[in-house]
Amino acid sequence: MQPPPEDAPGSEPGDWKILSVPLDSPPPSEIPTEEDEPPQSGWVAGPPTRGPGGPPGGRIFSLEGRPAAGLYLVAWLLSLGGVALLFIRSLTDPAGPGGYRFVLGLAGIAALTIGLAAGAGYQVVARSRRDPGWYRGPSPILCFFLVLPVSTLLSVLLSIAGIDVSSGNAVGFLLGLLAVGAGYASVVWIFVVRTGALSWSEMGWPRRLALPQSLNAIGLAVATMLPATFAVLIFGGLVATLLGGVHAPDVLPAARSQLDAAAVAIAAAVVAPIGEELFFRGFALTAWLRDLGQRRALVRSAIFFAAVHVLNIQSTTFEIGAKQAILVLAEIVPLGFVLGWLFLQRGILASIAGHVTYNSILLLLPIVLESGSRVSG
Repeated sequence: MQPPPEDAPGSEPGDWKILSVPLDSPPPSEIPTEEDEPPQSGWVAGPPTRGPGGPPGGRIFSLEGRPAAGLYLVAWLLSLGGVALLFIRSLTDPAGPGGYRFVLGLAGIAALTIGLAAGAGYQVVARSRRDPGWYRGPSPILCFFLVLPVSTLLSVLLSIAGIDVSSGNAVGFLLGLLAVGAGYASVVWIFVVRTGALSWSEMGWPRRLALPQSLNAIGLAVATMLPATFAVLIFGGLVATLLGGVHAPDVLPAARSQLDAAAVAIAAAVVAPIGEELFFRGFALTAWLRDLGQRRALVRSAIFFAAVHVLNIQSTTFEIGAKQAILVLAEIVPLGFVLGWLFLQRGILASIAGHVTYNSILLLLPIVLESGSRVSG
């Protein structure tokens, strides 16, 4: 499962294909996790808590027989403590002393960051006994939840430095997405690349850029995404009509100047696609390919990608929020499949180009329609 040497027959420098992932056939059986693997040398599983195998999840809060049990304990204590601090902060009066709420929030986010980082480190240790052909790093879902407090801490640091990173203004929206992108990159680098679970080339990034291959990847992405985008929009429109005319949540700030418009365009059409493709296709899809095979990995990554976008919904009522969630899933799940297919065909550059194309069309389409209505009027 190692990439062939560059002098191997049929290989070319800068090859875009994911050479380390077997795409033609699924693994022979379900891949066990550290929770259900049989006892191995140096690791003796603890006794069941009830019945032949104990209750579902019965070993989650057990330290017996775990590698790096202290790390596992720290992960749970700090993660739960961080959530508790954030919950307490949510109960405090917003009109009360701002410093008190700020300290509670910062302490909660810091504790949650360290706790989730400890959990990711524990999974690296626990999965180190897996076969090298399987994925041996932390769960992509756990890594995503680690990205949230990491990017929040980066935004807090920018705010302390006097930089407005609120999503209500265009420049703050751009800086906020840059913080999220930095969170994606840092978590993947520290817990996936540095631990040896996956390399950048195994996650679809080319060793060197070759112009013909780059143009081929970009051309395939644009040619694929142009019809796919309008198909997604038509399907989304049908779903919205069935839901009573609900609209997708608008997460973009209003542009009041040319600088604002440029900031929004860069954030939505460049920064967001690069960060999300690095994480959701380059990392998550590649990791699941090793354990699940192509079909199941594509399904899981597309649903994961859509579920994360549901988190952006902020609605005044539960009914509207639920309808918006259904609409977002109906639009983003197919998009995730298409981007995943592009990634498998031509690597990360193709999925980034496809994502840029999709977001750019969404940005330009209202402008084109408005200009057309003015001309016709």
